[in-house]
Amino acid sequence: MRFAAAFFVLLLVAASCGPRAVRTDRVRIFDQAGRPEKDWGYDPPLIEVASGTTVTFTNTGAVFHTVTSDDPTRAFDAGADPGKAATVRFDRAGTWPYHCGVHPDMKGVVRVCDGACP
Repeated sequence: MRFAAAFFVLLLVAASCGPRAVRTDRVRIFDQAGRPEKDWGYDPPLIEVASGTTVTFTNTGAVFHTVTSDDPTRAFDAGADPGKAATVRFDRAGTWPYHCGVHPDMKGVVRVCDGACP
């Protein structure tokens, strides 16, 4: 019984951590024919870069997508046709959530470090 309780607690802790940030300057935008839009997205969904990095978002899907800042001032808003890429330069440190302006269920986050990421 103790083992089962410990295993359950471990599962809860792992589930609460969410996705881990990946250190990369490339994000794949994807959609899948026949799949609901809620299954479309950005891969990886959470990245971490140093300030001054230009991130390339490549649309590997079949329809137009955007990379649109959740910030009300629209710090960035770029679009990419299928097979094309959009780039966004991140000069300010902070956490920058974004979404697809056409498909709002698609979400991602860029975490920008002040200088090199730890």
